[in-house]
Amino acid sequence: MKWVIAFLGLLLLALQFRLWVGEGSFADVARLRQAVAAQQAQNRDLEQRNAALSAEVSDLRSGLAAVAELARTQLGMIGPDETFYQVVGRAPGAAAPSPETPPAAAAPPGPTPPAGAGPAPR
Repeated sequence: MKWVIAFLGLLLLALQFRLWVGEGSFADVARLRQAVAAQQAQNRDLEQRNAALSAEVSDLRSGLAAVAELARTQLGMIGPDETFYQVVGRAPGAAAPSPETPPAAAAPPGPTPPAGAGPAPR
């Protein structure tokens, strides 16, 4: 009888060890649940992305308006009855124009002829 109780006690300890430390333990199950939750969140994000891409493909297949919009935004397409204006900013370090002297009133570059001299000789 003593041997049976000792054997059952050792068996109980072995099973408890596996429950707390080994493969399939509580810690292992908790880690796997976290991994599953993270994967499900990633799957939801990818499903939303796929839905958006599917809608874009459907729009591109259905009409020319979506193709024209895509060409405008990504390729810089200009329609035949449109005018393109490009606004260029100042170079870094360039001085701003003076508010006192408008650019049109500034003196032209080069020598100025004397008053009343007529056209410059060629």
